[in-house]
Amino acid sequence: MAEAGADTWTLPDTRASALVRRVVDAADRDDAAVAFAAAAALAQLTADRLQGARHRLRLQPGAPLAVRAGVRAVQAGQERMARGAALVRGRFGLEQWHVTVRDLTNVLAEAVLVEDREERASVLAGFRGALAPLRGGVPAPPARWLAEGRAAPSWCFSRLGLRPVDCVTLAGRFAQAHPDRDRVLLVVGLRPEGSYLAPLVAAALTALDYRHVVCRSVRADGPLLPEEPRLIESVRRIGGVALLCSGPPRTGGAIGRVAARLVTAGFAPDRVLPVYPSLARSDAARVPAPLRPFPSVVLSAEEWHAHRARTTGRGRTDALTGEAG
Repeated sequence: MAEAGADTWTLPDTRASALVRRVVDAADRDDAAVAFAAAAALAQLTADRLQGARHRLRLQPGAPLAVRAGVRAVQAGQERMARGAALVRGRFGLEQWHVTVRDLTNVLAEAVLVEDREERASVLAGFRGALAPLRGGVPAPPARWLAEGRAAPSWCFSRLGLRPVDCVTLAGRFAQAHPDRDRVLLVVGLRPEGSYLAPLVAAALTALDYRHVVCRSVRADGPLLPEEPRLIESVRRIGGVALLCSGPPRTGGAIGRVAARLVTAGFAPDRVLPVYPSLARSDAARVPAPLRPFPSVVLSAEEWHAHRARTTGRGRTDALTGEAG
């Protein structure tokens, strides 16, 4: 498994252009963990813009308009039409960019979990051939949408000391309770932290021979995959399971809201599974009230602290801080 210390998750610059450079540079030097962390942040940023962030595209000052000077009403209408056309073109470009970044992130997550160093280098060698869309930086249409955006780095990995192997453990716990490898799994990360956790959990499930794993992300109070309105219904119809990946919850409110909306969309409560590392020291700790209707998959703080101590030679983590909802 690729080494992923705290520095891996420290992103000096979380703008889209800087994240693209970091992905490319890290992949070129066979650093799967750093490339993944930057790609996951970039995927978070593009998904936020695509799934409902407020858009602030403007026409360039003095842009020529095909209207007669002095006809204010016509000019205003033409400006709205031109702005609308720019938004449509830009959104289409952002959608394409989002799919590219999301798919690259998922491939990098699989590379992070590869145990053998030479095999991982081989995976990255093949991956570099798919980096062409990133080597030229952020294309113009999505760049306009992402210009003011900043991604949120992972506090679970950088501050709490979580490791990719902990996501493997979570996937293994799910597998123990749900051994059917043909069942469709919709792994949904609650942004921002789920942007990092969900691809790793999905990659671990794929490595456990689950044949139909789909990885997406949402904001707790945002729309449910508005760019793919039929996906949730398709998974529900064929008896699939939704796994909600989040950072350690304090109240459980954020995960609970997304879970409740999936139930409203037709999922049975026993097919909606919150998946998260816990701040509690024991698996016997009470589950937050909003999550009690759902069969959670939990990794106690004691367990991932123990792994951190084994891999770093340190004892318990520093103060457990942060809020996942």
